[in-house]
Amino acid sequence: MTRNEHPLTCHDFAGFVNEVHGDTIPGRPPREPFPWQQGLLDRILTDNRWPDIIDVPTGLGKTSVLDVAVFVAALRPDLAKRRLFFVVDRRLVIDEAHEHATTLRRALQAATTRICAAVATALRSKTDDSDVLTVTRMRGGTTWDRTWLDSPHRFAIITGTLDQVGSRLLFRGYGVTEHARSIDAALVGADSLIVVDDAHHAEAFRTTVNTALSLDRWPLGMKPVLVTMSAMPPDGASRQLAMHSIGDLDREHPVAGSRLTARKRLRLVEVPTTATTAAVGMPQALAELALHLTGHGVVAVVANTISRARAVAELLTPTVDTILLTGRSRGVDQEILLADSYDRIRTGRDYDDPRPLVIVATQTIEVGANIDVDALVTESAPLPALIQRLGRLNRLGRRQAPAPAYLVHDSSADDSDPVYGPARAAIWQWLTAQAPVGTLQDLDAAANGLSASPAALRRLAATAPAAARNARPTYVPVLAAPTLDAWTRTSPTPHPDPPVTPYLHGLPDEAPPVAVAWRAGLPLHAPDRWATVVDFAPVTSEETIDVPAREVRRWLHQHDDAQPVADITIPDAPDDEPPPPDLNRQHESGRAPRCRDGRHRPQVLRHRRDGRSEIINALRVQPGDTIIVPIEYGGCDRFGWHPDSATPVVDVADLAARTRGPILRIGPHLQQLVTHLAVPFPGTRDPHGTTDHTDRQQDVIDELLRLTREHPKPEQPHAYADLLPALLAALPTGNPLGQVVQSLLGNPLNRRRPPFTVTPTRQIHPRTGATWTPEFPIVLSAARPRYADDASEYGSSSTAHPHSHVGLDAHHHAVAARAARTAHAVGLDRRLVAAVEAAGRWHDEGKRDIRFQAMLLGGNRAVADLAPAPFAKCGINPANHTQARRAREAAAYPLMMRHEALSARIAEFHLADQQLDIDVELVLHLIASHHGRSRSLLPPVTDPDPVEVTVPGHPTLTTEVTVDWRSPARFHRLNHTYGRWGLALLETIVRLADIWCSTHDGEPQA
Repeated sequence: MTRNEHPLTCHDFAGFVNEVHGDTIPGRPPREPFPWQQGLLDRILTDNRWPDIIDVPTGLGKTSVLDVAVFVAALRPDLAKRRLFFVVDRRLVIDEAHEHATTLRRALQAATTRICAAVATALRSKTDDSDVLTVTRMRGGTTWDRTWLDSPHRFAIITGTLDQVGSRLLFRGYGVTEHARSIDAALVGADSLIVVDDAHHAEAFRTTVNTALSLDRWPLGMKPVLVTMSAMPPDGASRQLAMHSIGDLDREHPVAGSRLTARKRLRLVEVPTTATTAAVGMPQALAELALHLTGHGVVAVVANTISRARAVAELLTPTVDTILLTGRSRGVDQEILLADSYDRIRTGRDYDDPRPLVIVATQTIEVGANIDVDALVTESAPLPALIQRLGRLNRLGRRQAPAPAYLVHDSSADDSDPVYGPARAAIWQWLTAQAPVGTLQDLDAAANGLSASPAALRRLAATAPAAARNARPTYVPVLAAPTLDAWTRTSPTPHPDPPVTPYLHGLPDEAPPVAVAWRAGLPLHAPDRWATVVDFAPVTSEETIDVPAREVRRWLHQHDDAQPVADITIPDAPDDEPPPPDLNRQHESGRAPRCRDGRHRPQVLRHRRDGRSEIINALRVQPGDTIIVPIEYGGCDRFGWHPDSATPVVDVADLAARTRGPILRIGPHLQQLVTHLAVPFPGTRDPHGTTDHTDRQQDVIDELLRLTREHPKPEQPHAYADLLPALLAALPTGNPLGQVVQSLLGNPLNRRRPPFTVTPTRQIHPRTGATWTPEFPIVLSAARPRYADDASEYGSSSTAHPHSHVGLDAHHHAVAARAARTAHAVGLDRRLVAAVEAAGRWHDEGKRDIRFQAMLLGGNRAVADLAPAPFAKCGINPANHTQARRAREAAAYPLMMRHEALSARIAEFHLADQQLDIDVELVLHLIASHHGRSRSLLPPVTDPDPVEVTVPGHPTLTTEVTVDWRSPARFHRLNHTYGRWGLALLETIVRLADIWCSTHDGEPQA
C-alpha cells in the first residue's frame, strides 16, 4: 500500500510504536505508547513547536522521544529537524538511546508493515536516499571523524555526551582538528533537535546553548531546537518555560501507573568512620549489605568513586557472581563484559532465574542504563542522583512486596566530599529528619524507611532543600558575541583562544579528559618506533578510556596520592608538577616499567586527529589529548581504569569498530586476546571454552605466526586462505574475534577479488638500510574503499582505489551535481543552490598548476606535460607520507601552499564571464574553504618560483599571488549575511560532496 492510499495521521503513532518495538509473539498484547508520549506528539502538532522541558520520572520511557521525533518528521515536515542529538553528561555503559535508535532504523529500513512503510516513504521523499535513517554514536577518541554523516540532507539520530555535542556546536570540537571543526559545527548547529537527558547536570550547557543561538540571525531558518529532560520536578526558574509532563492518564494507565507506584522502601544506614578508616569501612559495609540482600536475586551496589566500587567488587567476587560496571572503561571491554551478563540484568529479563548476581557500579548506571534490579545498596548522594539510582530498582513495578534499598552514609563525610561537595551531607541531614537511621549491627532500627516509588520521590523532591538538589553550585560565564566570533574563526585558530569548557559546565570544573589507549608491540627501549607501529592500526575510540588529565599524570609518575575518580565531572584538584619519581623504590615495589626520557619522566605517544603523532613526557599531557602507551605500563583490566595494576594490559585494537572496515594484526598478542575473551567476569565458568577449544586456537595462532616468518610470499592474501577459516572454526560462536575474522573473509561465494588485503609492517631505514619488523609483521584489513582524506594536499587528491585517476572536469561535474542535489534537499533557495553548485564546479581549478599535476603522478613532470587533460585525483595512498613527500619534492610544489587559493582566483574569471545571478563572494569563500582552511585566512605562503597557469578560454595567470588578504573581511560579512552556522552549513555541503565523490571515484549518484 502506498502512503497516498493511507496518509499518516497522529492516530497512527500508537501503531507505529507497536510495529517498531512491539512483541511479534502471537497472543501478546500490542505495545502502546504511554499517555504522556502520545500527548507529547499531540502537543507538538498543536503548538507547532517542541516543549522546552520534558518532565518524566525514570522508568517511563523517555527515550521514546526518538520515536516522536521520527514520526513528526514524517507527518509534519515543517516541524521536522534532520538530526536529533540525544545528549547525556557521561559516557554510557549501556547506551539505551543508541539501541532504541538502532531498532528504529532497522524497522524503517525493512519497512515490512503498513505504518513503518509510510514513515519510511515520507522520509525518503525528503532525502531522495536509500538510507532512511542514519544512527551514530559519539564515543570520543579518534574514530569520530568528519565523515560521520556523508550528507547534511540525511535524517540521523546521534547519541553523545554533553562535551562531545556542545564543543562541536561551538566550533571547538574536542579532539577535532581545526580543519574539521566547521563541518561538525554545521551538522550539530543547523537543522537539529538537541535533547538533553539528565538535565540537572546540564544547566550550564542549556544556558550557553540558548545564548549562542540568540546571538545569531539565522537567516537560513535552520535554528536548532533545545529540549531538556529530567526525572526531577523543575525548579522555579524552569517552570517559566514550556513544559510537558505526566498527567492523570499516566497515573491511571495499567502499565505506566504500576511503574509510577512501583513498591520500593529506602532505609537509611550510617557507618561510623573517620577520614582514615572510610576507605576500608565503607566498602566492607556496602559488600556486607549486598550479601545480606542476595536472596532477592539481582542486587546493585552503587559507589561514588571507581576505587570504592573496585574495593566492593573484590570483597564480593569470591562469594557471589559479581560484575563491575564503570564509565571509565574501554568500549570493547564493556561489550565483552555485558555479552553474557546483560540478559541477567536488563529490563524484561527472566525474573525467575534463581542465580544471585551483584552489579557493582558507579554513576554510570544513573542515565541510559536499561537495568532492572531486585535490591539496591547505594552510597549517599544528592537527590537527583538518588532518584536515578532508585529508578533501576523494581523498574517495571512487577514486585508485590516492596523492593529493598539501603542508603549508606559514612559519618566522616562532610562538606568537603571530593565528588559531591556539601550536597552529600545536606541530603543525609534532610533525610534523617524524614526517617529513622539504622546501623550494620541493627538494621531493624531503620524501620520501614521511606517509600521510594517514582511518585513518592517526586513528592519528596518537591519539598527538598536546594542544598540537597545541586551537587555543586557553578558560575556560568556569560557568552558574548566576540567570544562566539572567535570560536567561529576555526582556521587559523586565534590566539589566545577562549576555552569552551567553562561555558559547557560552568566554573569551577575539570577540563576535558584524556583518552588513553594501550598497545602491544611498542618497544620500551625505542619509543621513536611507536608511531610507526600505531600507524598500521590507528587508534579508535572503542579502545580508549577517558580519564582526568591530572589522574593520568599521577598514574604515569606512579604516585600513590591519586585523586578520586568518578563517572561524573568533579572539580580539578591542584595539579602541580609531581616530584621526580624514586626509581629504586618503584623497582622494589614491582610496579609496571615505564619508558622514560633523560629527566626520568614517563613517555607516551600523543596521537593527533590529522594522523601525526609525537613522543611526549607525562607533564606535557593536556586535557583533550589522545595518548597511546605500551601494554607493559598496566593501569587497566577487563573492568576498566585500574591505576594500581601492574599487569600488562590486553591490546583490543583488533576488536574495535573502524570506519574503513576491520583489521587483524597477526602477532603474539592474539593468544592473550583470546584468553581475555574466554571468561566475561570472575565468579562464572567459561560458557564456551574447553581445553580442546583452547588448544585448537593456540595451534592456529602458532601456524599464522609461522606463516608470517617462513612463507615465501606472506604478503599474498591467498597464503591465509586456509588458516583464517581454521581460526574462525576454533573460536566459539559469537566470539568478537571470530566476528572480525568473519568480516575479513566476507562472502565465500564472491571470489572475484581477495576479500582482504595484506600489509607487511617491515620498515627499512632510509639511510642505513637496516630493517625492523614490529611484533605483528602482517596486518590484514578489509578490502573496501577508504574514505577520502581532505586534510592534506596529497590526501585531498586521492581516490578510493589504487592506481586509478579521475579527470578534473569529471570530478568537478560530480561534486557540483551532488552539492546542488544536497542543497536542494535541505531546502535552500535557488540562489544558494546555484552558489554551492558553482563552488563545486570550480573548487579544484587550482590543480591546473603543472607542478600539482606532476605531484599527482608521483613527481614525474614529463608525464604530466604529456597528459591530455588535468587530473583531480590519483590512486596513491595518502597514508604513505614518505611517498607523498617525495612526490611533492620531485614536482617542486611549494611546501604548505594550497591549491584552494589559485582555485578561487580562477573562479573569479569564470564568474565574471558567465555573469550568474549569484553571490560571488560566497562562491569564492566556499572554494577557498573547501578543505577547512580560509576561516578566515589561508596559510600565507609565498611561491618562491611562480609558474604560469593556463585556463581554457581565459587569460594566462601566474601563481605569484597565493593569498587573498580580503578573505578575513569577506568571512566576517558572510557570517553576518548567512549566519555563523548557516555559512558553515554551506561550506559543509560543498566539502562533504567533494569527500563523497572522492570516495566513490567521482560518481555523482548515491
